[in-house]
Amino acid sequence: MSGLEVIGGISAIITLLDASIKIYDRARNGMKLPETFESVQCRLPVILHILQTCKSGLESRKDSMPSDVCDALENIVDACTEKAQKLRDIFEMVIPGERDTWEKRYAKVIRRLGKGNKVEELMAALTQDVQLVVNNNAVNSATPEQNLELDNICNEMKSVKSSTPEREHTALAFHSGGGAQNNNVSSGYGQQINNNAHVGTQNFHSVTVKQKTDFSFRGPVGILHGQAPYIASELFVGRGYELDDIKKILHPDCKAQKQRRLVLGGMGGIGKTQLAIAYAETGRGSYKSVFWLNAVSEAALKDSFRSIASLIFDVEEPGVLEDKEVVRRVQQWLCAPRNTEWLLIFDNYDDPAQFQIDRYYPPASHGAIVITTRRPDLVAGTPLHVKPFRNIEDSLAVLKTRSKRDSAQSDPHAKLLAERLAGLPLALATTGTYLHRSTFTFERYLREYEKRWNISPHRPLQLQEYQERTLYTTWDLSYSRLEKEDPVAAKLLKLLAYFDNGRLWYELFQAGLNDSSPEWLREVIEDDVNFNGAMGALTEYFFVESHHTSGSWSMHNCVHDWTLAALNKNIDASLCWFVFDCISASIGDNRVDDFANLSYSALAAHATRLLQQRFCDNDVSYDIAPHRLDQASLIANLLRDQVLLVAAEKMYQRALAGKEKALGAHHTSTLQTVNDLGVLYRNQGRLRQAEQMYRRALAGREEALGVHHISTLDTVRNLGIVYRLQGRLDQAEQKLQQGLAGCEKALGADHILTLDTVNNLGIVYCVQGKLDQAEHMYQRALAGRKKAFGADHILTLHTVNNLGILYRVLGNLVQAEQILQCALAGKEKALGADHTSTLETVNNLGLLYHVQGNLDQAEQMLQRALAGRVKVLGTDHISTLRTANNLGILNCAQGRLDRAEQIYQQALAGREKVLGADHASTLNTVNNLGILYRVQGKLDRAELMLQRALDGRLLVLGADHTSTHDTINNLEILYRAQGRLDQVEQMNMRVKLGQETENSAI
Repeated sequence: MSGLEVIGGISAIITLLDASIKIYDRARNGMKLPETFESVQCRLPVILHILQTCKSGLESRKDSMPSDVCDALENIVDACTEKAQKLRDIFEMVIPGERDTWEKRYAKVIRRLGKGNKVEELMAALTQDVQLVVNNNAVNSATPEQNLELDNICNEMKSVKSSTPEREHTALAFHSGGGAQNNNVSSGYGQQINNNAHVGTQNFHSVTVKQKTDFSFRGPVGILHGQAPYIASELFVGRGYELDDIKKILHPDCKAQKQRRLVLGGMGGIGKTQLAIAYAETGRGSYKSVFWLNAVSEAALKDSFRSIASLIFDVEEPGVLEDKEVVRRVQQWLCAPRNTEWLLIFDNYDDPAQFQIDRYYPPASHGAIVITTRRPDLVAGTPLHVKPFRNIEDSLAVLKTRSKRDSAQSDPHAKLLAERLAGLPLALATTGTYLHRSTFTFERYLREYEKRWNISPHRPLQLQEYQERTLYTTWDLSYSRLEKEDPVAAKLLKLLAYFDNGRLWYELFQAGLNDSSPEWLREVIEDDVNFNGAMGALTEYFFVESHHTSGSWSMHNCVHDWTLAALNKNIDASLCWFVFDCISASIGDNRVDDFANLSYSALAAHATRLLQQRFCDNDVSYDIAPHRLDQASLIANLLRDQVLLVAAEKMYQRALAGKEKALGAHHTSTLQTVNDLGVLYRNQGRLRQAEQMYRRALAGREEALGVHHISTLDTVRNLGIVYRLQGRLDQAEQKLQQGLAGCEKALGADHILTLDTVNNLGIVYCVQGKLDQAEHMYQRALAGRKKAFGADHILTLHTVNNLGILYRVLGNLVQAEQILQCALAGKEKALGADHTSTLETVNNLGLLYHVQGNLDQAEQMLQRALAGRVKVLGTDHISTLRTANNLGILNCAQGRLDRAEQIYQQALAGREKVLGADHASTLNTVNNLGILYRVQGKLDRAELMLQRALDGRLLVLGADHTSTHDTINNLEILYRAQGRLDQVEQMNMRVKLGQETENSAI
């Protein structure tokens, strides 16, 4: 016997005890049983918990348990299983039914089982067996408290009142059906007088009974769950489509000449059992007899048939029948011509290699059969693939019902958690039940799940309706079978933990092969036929799902989490670097300008996986070999352009540290990474860090390459962009003009770097209010980019977007709308709906609709842009704050002033934090808040805000800037409304003085 088999034996005992508890719980409200039964039932959960603790402790040691220890435990576990089986049989045979018949049923069971099998005797012996198991030197799982509980149970069972009344042993009369007979039966050694036989004296010890054998059909019996897991109706959520599909396949038809068979297939934890039982209980099929059979093993299935026989036949001693006889009699009953509207549910037939289940089907041309299995490919019948919940509302409903928290459907973190668990019922139910017992918020649980997956490994959470299968062990059994059947596929499954689970394709794996790849990996990947075969095996076990149209595979989030936590307890650095090589080889020959395209999202997801927390904790990706440093920078660029900014920063930092160590701080390759890191910080809105990186890169490049080198000019341009974002418009214009002159001289007027500089200079002119110059720059950049890349390229679309903004400012609203819609359609196609560049155009369309007076469309666009930016960039990013400011303006126009004030204050706090109090964007929000306070009648606050905006804009933008004039106008309106004309005059004098000062400086 192996350690795994010991755990399997303990699991079988747990299942039997759990079944006994459920049987008792179902019947306890309808009848009162003797005090002894109550005592046994109250103690069963204690035994169950102690065995569950024992099993959990053995899981990590199952492969290292000595064989002699396992052999010693085998007999004890088997004996314990036998007693647990007898207890369950007693509960199942005795408890269902009317109060006035249970004693007779109990007497029959005790006679069949023999001496020493009363419930209290079985419980005492079972407890002693459990003591031997949990206190074995190799197991040693019992705490002192648990040992004390076990001793108390043994003592209690010895002292309880006997469960069999004395009167049951006397004067029992039986009729054989043959003729007159008057048998007086004694319970011990005694005398029996038979009036129809020769007179004589017979000494006997046990009762001899002539068993009844009425196997005739006596009508339907209704829904008989037997040992099926109990599912409270309020806990079963959704599945309306699946239930309808089952009805279509199995709908009873008395005229049908063929037995209907449905195979419910799906991964572990998907809820196949729950779906089958719900179908039977909802009455969709209108069956007159429904039976649940445990098909986890052939022994369990035979036991289920015996239970059915005891309920449908008038057989006083079904235990004396042979297994084959029981199955044959039940099949005959199901085949009766009058008995056509029945349903059999063969549950958990997950290992078809053990036995052929079709030998247990009744050979009738009527009735319906449902088989639940993880291997539907090996079971005949109409297949129905049970998949995760399609609707996020169903997932949230599970979290709500399990956690008992009404906030589940409104809490945004609950939605994130539901999305992370990807509609797997077992994962959702486990999470909800944990939260019901915990003070954790949805946000905290999600954070802990990402960190450690199994949040409470020492207290495994088991759900009644999933029996012994937990979220953390449900796939173990399938993996054990896979290892035996296809070891290479099992190794491939372990490797998949290092990839992202969203999309996997053959060419990705093939790209990473090299001379140092393991032999097994070369064999499975060098030939696409072998690779497809291995992935096909994983598909058959529902570890992955195939997608024929795209030629790829995917893996469920929770299965993916399990592959890393369970199959890779020790991180294999060689597998991690194999994934790195797969990604870098797949993008190595492509144009970096296309990295933002949607077509690169799958590669970017795999690159993000390289930086998974466990890999980082094991320092796998920190020490990058010199030959991989350039590829690390390339992968970082991919992550940055796909707006996976946190992952990109980690990869850049690793690449920079590696280059500084291997090449030195002033090497041109090192400086390239410094420059790229500056671009990342700029995209994150961390403008000070961006400026520091650019200044370092510029100084190094000027020294190493000269001021006219293309790399130097690239950094000059980048520094101009960050100056513009900081509101330092004059410095931005100076740097961009310097960069443009250098690019035109070194590269020509149509080079992509030249055109990019032209585009950015147009943005500066637009912000400065130099609209004619801005339009000239945009038109030049647009023509050049169309010629170089085409009208649908992302760089071309950037310029189209900028031109749309300019036309809105110029008042050409119809033309602006056409251009922005064109830019949006192109970006959605190329980048996807949630890319930051797409969201920028969404934001701009919202502003345009506002100017046009289409306030509902404006709100829709701005809300979409805000939600997307919060999700991708965070609440404090400058782009997010800009959209929040725009939404505040819109709410003000809609008359929702309190809401507008709240949004403005949030935007102002964020901009002050990120950009500083005097940044042009911060001053925009200050100006808008001043206007709002004026409308609200809060005139003192309005004046304070508008004065601050004017002071800042005079300093940052100058007296002639259009934004400065806007604030002057707003203040003048305020002063005139208050009759403070002298303040208007003083303000105008101050502005005029500022203009004269600027002119003299020029």
